[in-house]
Amino acid sequence: MIDQAIELIQSGRIAEAEQCLRLCLERSPDNADALHYLGLLCHQTGRIDEAVALIGMAVERSPDTAFLRANFAEALRLQGDLDAAERHARVAVRLAPEHPNFQFNLAMVLEGRGRFAEALDAGERALACRPDWVEALSLNASLCFALERLDEAVEFSRRACALRADDPSLLIGSMRYRAWACDWRGRDADVARLETMLARWVAHPDDAAFATVNPFVAYEYPLPRQLRHDVTQAYCERVLKAAGAPLAPRRAPAPLGRRRLRIGYVSADFHSHPTMHLMASFFALHDRSRFEVFAYSIGADDGSEYRRQAAGSVDRFIDIRAERAGESAERVRRDGIDILVDLKGFTHEARPEIFALRPAPLRVAWLGYPASTGRGLNDYAVVDRVVAPPEHAGDYGEKLVWMPNCYQVNDYRQPIAQIRPTRAALGLPESGFVYACFNHVYKIESPVFHAWMRILARVPGSVLWLYASKSAARANLAREAAALGIDPARLVFGETLPKPRHLARLAQADLFLDTFTINAHTSASDALWAGLPVLTCPGDAFPARVAASLVVAAGLPQLACRSMADYENTAVRLAHQPAELRSLRRILAARERLPLFDTPRFVRNLESAFEAMWKRYLAGLPPEAFAVGEQLV
Repeated sequence: MIDQAIELIQSGRIAEAEQCLRLCLERSPDNADALHYLGLLCHQTGRIDEAVALIGMAVERSPDTAFLRANFAEALRLQGDLDAAERHARVAVRLAPEHPNFQFNLAMVLEGRGRFAEALDAGERALACRPDWVEALSLNASLCFALERLDEAVEFSRRACALRADDPSLLIGSMRYRAWACDWRGRDADVARLETMLARWVAHPDDAAFATVNPFVAYEYPLPRQLRHDVTQAYCERVLKAAGAPLAPRRAPAPLGRRRLRIGYVSADFHSHPTMHLMASFFALHDRSRFEVFAYSIGADDGSEYRRQAAGSVDRFIDIRAERAGESAERVRRDGIDILVDLKGFTHEARPEIFALRPAPLRVAWLGYPASTGRGLNDYAVVDRVVAPPEHAGDYGEKLVWMPNCYQVNDYRQPIAQIRPTRAALGLPESGFVYACFNHVYKIESPVFHAWMRILARVPGSVLWLYASKSAARANLAREAAALGIDPARLVFGETLPKPRHLARLAQADLFLDTFTINAHTSASDALWAGLPVLTCPGDAFPARVAASLVVAAGLPQLACRSMADYENTAVRLAHQPAELRSLRRILAARERLPLFDTPRFVRNLESAFEAMWKRYLAGLPPEAFAVGEQLV
């Protein structure tokens, strides 16, 4: 009967196989093979708890069978019980140390526990047994990246791509590792290959090869706007399908004015993260006579002050990280949330399935994801007229809500360290113009770096101050500078510092130079808050227009350049015209009067947007785009 069930599984007749296995267990309840295969079938169909129970019973009946231990460990890993998963994975390895799959399973568990060096050891042992195993090569690349062994990550990834050239996840991984290394060799060809692969996804949205591909990859490279839109919608449809039928609408709410609006914010970033750096003062400023504020955390508690501040400044803070999407959606519905705000979109640790289940009358995308989430997940997206001009509305599946100044909130009480380091202490020259870019290095592309080198060539004695923590990136940037005729010594690399000290050191720079395809976002706000002007050149998509929005809201619209030539010429002119640069700094010195840093004003404007959305909902009207009027405090 077991053989019959295996044949049914292999032929895709899953329901019949399950029926066969259950019949076998009725006749022989202690049959370890039947328990194991039924557990694997449950695993295959997404019933992880049932899989753990069944495979666990098989292990009890045959504790010295290595593959039972290994499969039990994998089921436990997926369930989230990493302690037990590691115990059983180690037993499997002890029972069969030369089996590459068991070493690989152990590596996966250890990666989940954040023990990357141990995981890489296990991954290396798996490859020693099976050198051309693509999944192990890909895992080892990821582990090397986590360990900041970037050259090895690039090499593992290269080997994986060579073995499976048509795999989009492998190509994307390889491109990202090389972007972090500032290794631009072959980049144009890779972008062309990526464009072809993403077009394949659009044509075949259910293609399993794209199951782990995040749609934001389409914004990380210069790709057509229509392709970005279509890829986003393909991913959105996959999320909607996986989530299943939405919850039944709750009963009609009380009319506006009879009770406070309940706003729920969902994020994995209620800890020391750029989103909370921006929102540190935000939650406490909500008008509690009109709004009740809930926060739903789907991320880790890092014990930081940011976490404590967020939890203490809302009416209810609920940790739902361990819940399934359906459980969280039911909770939101029971809590009577009127407007559920998505602070994650499709970024790391996002849970878009919660929004797909429609647990609240209105769902709003804001702040955490600089692009559309597609049509069907959120009703509205909070933007501004710079990041999302009206003529770009077709790029969004949501109805756009244009804030009067900037879509991005900022912390108007963000501390700057009192002790400001000298240039010498930062490795900067005592004299000479200091250009800076504290964006992550993966945002630096060949065209913008070449522009920077042309700027340095036109401004004798100037330097470029970068944030590059990875040695491979530093070496490649230095090599590229030398090839372009610029002394690598004119590149100065800054280290990671606590936020207040980072803000303090920015005073020693003269001008922040932005990147193009993905702008400075929080890092641009940081620079402006510290009094450092930001020069940018907006592109054609949200992530390429954020810095322009920020400088406009900071009273410096002239720093949003219309072309790369304008960008270069302005950077050079400001170095040669110190009076003009001082006038820009004077504007930033009065930061408390700038819309970008007027947090109470921002909150009032966003509350006005929420009330306008809610008014339309109560009137039985569908979501529609609108502009928010300025609400003076």
